Formats: sequence, C-alpha cells, structure tokens
Amino acid sequence: MDEFASPYHEVFAGLANVVLEASWVLSVDASLTQLTFALDLALTPAHPDYSRPERGEARCYRNGMLVLESDMAVILRRSSLLPAIDAVGDTDYGHIDTFCPTTRLRGGAWELSGDWGEAIVRQPRVPVQLNGATGS
Repeated sequence: MDEFASPYHEVFAGLANVVLEASWVLSVDASLTQLTFALDLALTPAHPDYSRPERGEARCYRNGMLVLESDMAVILRRSSLLPAIDAVGDTDYGHIDTFCPTTRLRGGAWELSGDWGEAIVRQPRVPVQLNGATGS
C-alpha cells in the first residue's frame, strides 16, 4: 500500500497532505472527550505550507497540533516507554503508526497507536493546526 493511501487521508480533510507515520509525536495530552498531539508534522508536496526539506531532512516538517474531538469518551492507554532524545536534546515519542477505523467498538470508532501508546476515539472531528501556517 502506498504511504499516502491510508484511510485517514480520505476521511479527514485536514490530513489529506500530512503523513502521520513520518510525523514526530512531541507530546500527547487527553481530556475526557479530546486527544491532542503536539507534532512535527511531515507534509507532502501537495500541502499549501510545504517547502523544501531542510538540510539533512528527508521531508518537510512543520510544528503543529492534531486534535481529535468527540462527543464520547476518549480511551487512551499510554506507553511506559521513555521518549527518545536526539543529539540536540529534543524528545519525541515516535510516530502515529496507525490511524484507522476499528471494529472493536461500534459507532465510527478510530484507533491510533504508536510508541506513545494507543487510543480509540469515536466519531472524531480532526482539526489540524500548523504553528505559523501560511497556506489556506
């Protein structure tokens, strides 16, 4: 399967030109009905805020937030793994390796997983916010 053909790209317009599997999770926060990821988002060339990757990078990354909102409770199980620390001291919790529909719960539930843990969100609304975005 092509990396850009995952179902989330087709269902959530804000993720149409974002590659979650290559984006870096900087933090995960949750409330009863909301799951928020701070991310270094990997953008595809079709994204309006795409620019050439910085020197030494394979992709264009932009700092932003992925928020999954629901009218029902969010289920989150955090990983016990410690974050990775790079050469300059920045930490990350890996990627969002999966974001797909699940049959484990009824009602349009979506499952997310990665080194940071796993979550299930029912009927999510998924706004994506880039810090300092210039595109529309």
